[in-house]
Amino acid sequence: MRNKKNPQDSNDSFRQVFDALVPFAEDLNDEDVQEILAAAGVDADAVIEKAYHSLQDVAGRRYLSQGKSVPTELREALRQMKPASPRERLQVETERARTAIRSIFDRVKENAAAIANAKASRPHLQPAFRNKKDLSEADRKQLTELQEELDRSDAASEE
Repeated sequence: MRNKKNPQDSNDSFRQVFDALVPFAEDLNDEDVQEILAAAGVDADAVIEKAYHSLQDVAGRRYLSQGKSVPTELREALRQMKPASPRERLQVETERARTAIRSIFDRVKENAAAIANAKASRPHLQPAFRNKKDLSEADRKQLTELQEELDRSDAASEE
């Protein structure tokens, strides 16, 4: 004697497994979902487009072709999933580009201010002890060059 499974039991079982695998699905925002799908190698836009066309097909075959009105939930899902027009996509991409460019400019400004502050302070010579009594030729040359550079900057600031 075989036990026939109730379809509702099967659905409940599936939902329990799904909830165990994705317990926080309701807490995810759009960016998180995009990130998860991208990490899994899934193109979210392609999934949405495929789902849209499937729902559109269902609406056409089951309702419109039989002269019935499309249920509100299906109509709303189609409205929400409707692919963006080229103009809408361009606007979204333009806004993303503006945001990215602003972010880059803000970082450049911050770095430029930090560099300007660093250059505003004059270099300080720190003695280094090397267990030597006299300076080497390379040390003398480096000190001479640094002194000439300081003399030039002093002369330029006095003018």
